[in-house]
Amino acid sequence: MVQLKPDQSMIKMTILLLAVLSVATTVQAAEPAAPRPSVERLAHACAGCHGTHGHAIAPTPSIHGKPEEDFVKAMQDFKSGQRESSIMNRIARAYTNGDIDAMAQFFKKY
Repeated sequence: MVQLKPDQSMIKMTILLLAVLSVATTVQAAEPAAPRPSVERLAHACAGCHGTHGHAIAPTPSIHGKPEEDFVKAMQDFKSGQRESSIMNRIARAYTNGDIDAMAQFFKKY
């Protein structure tokens, strides 16, 4: 079996390679997450079923002016599966708790 002895240039290249990989990993990890959409954009997504600013035409329920606590509870119940719906369970899971709170405030004022 042949045993290789590393020379100075191999040691320097190995150290340089490890340094580059370390920096590359740090830069990748520090990359910020994509910003969340504005509350107006989130609320406009609801307009397809619940009408502009939550003013729905029956049979879909209106969500405008709904008390914040009621809106948040309904969305959390949809999100957890405690409240059943053909589509809202899937939609609610896409929202963060912050998104739900912001939409509750948005629809309360309209």
